[in-house]
Amino acid sequence: MMYELSARVLSCESLSAQLSMLVLEAPEIAGAAVPGQFVMVQCDGHALRRPLGVHAAGNGKVALLIRVKGEGTQWLSRRSAGQMLNMNGPLGRPFTAPETRSHLLLVGGGVGIAPLCFLAAEVAEKHDVVLVQGAVTSAELYRAPAGLQSLIPSMTRLDSVTSVTATDDGTEGFAGTAFDASLNYLEWADVVYLCGPTAMCSAVNTLACEQLSCATPMHNAILDVETAAQKLLSAQVSLEVRMGCGVGACYCCSVPTVAGRKKVCADGPVFGLSDILWGDI
Repeated sequence: MMYELSARVLSCESLSAQLSMLVLEAPEIAGAAVPGQFVMVQCDGHALRRPLGVHAAGNGKVALLIRVKGEGTQWLSRRSAGQMLNMNGPLGRPFTAPETRSHLLLVGGGVGIAPLCFLAAEVAEKHDVVLVQGAVTSAELYRAPAGLQSLIPSMTRLDSVTSVTATDDGTEGFAGTAFDASLNYLEWADVVYLCGPTAMCSAVNTLACEQLSCATPMHNAILDVETAAQKLLSAQVSLEVRMGCGVGACYCCSVPTVAGRKKVCADGPVFGLSDILWGDI
């Protein structure tokens, strides 16, 4: 069920030059949201709402991780405790997890870490989870605010998750991309989840397809080529695209798939990696 409501800001914190976090009091949305879904938030002076993936939900509260890159997100990043924000949600098709205990590999690039943290916290008690986060440099890595676990206690489950960091410049963790780092866990994984820039997800698809066609060893992989490629192609991927309405009324966010054009807001944002025609995006 989707709700439209005015939510009270509990905290708004700058985490880095590009990232801020809003925690809102929104019991209806907090009680209904599941990992992979998003909300549409109204920004002052802008006709279109901004889509933000749910980063955490519970205890009547919703946390949103914001990548500050335009006027709307800048305005959101400057909110103060006690102010009200109009938003609607939860929206979209979420991630799904196996029914039986499994090894889950979650790979996030940039702000793509937001929904994956939510997913990791929700499945940590039933599954074994490795969460890989990548950024260009260590200063851009997401680090959860100290008070988040007290506001949303379910986030304490992340303490049982294996966390891996990767930076393109090698300033922290694995030297390379999040996907490069994740290859070390591909043999272990039963299910793979991706969220990040389109270029990252497209590169994963391209690599998997190339491995199936040429049958040469995958870089850093320690399992047979076909198995590795099939694991990647069956990954669940959350797409990051521009959205207009957020409810399927327009086609602003449509993408080409093997079944025709699909609207990310209504048919996604979670798709099968191999269902997207990446070369046509």
